[in-house]
Amino acid sequence: MGDPRTGPETSNTTHTATAEATSTHAEVADQLMAEATKAQARHDQDDARADDWGKASFPASDPPQNY
Repeated sequence: MGDPRTGPETSNTTHTATAEATSTHAEVADQLMAEATKAQARHDQDDARADDWGKASFPASDPPQNY
């Protein structure tokens, strides 16, 4: 007996849908490497900036003994 909402001639079948890859593994790897390279460069710049700030503030951070 059919479903009264869909009618007697309608059958319930399942369909399998597949997702298509929009990019290849090589493209994803290249993108991740580019992002990692940018992050490393940004880290190196920040580290150098912190070193410069430390050198510039050395006398203030190390007051004389008889101060």
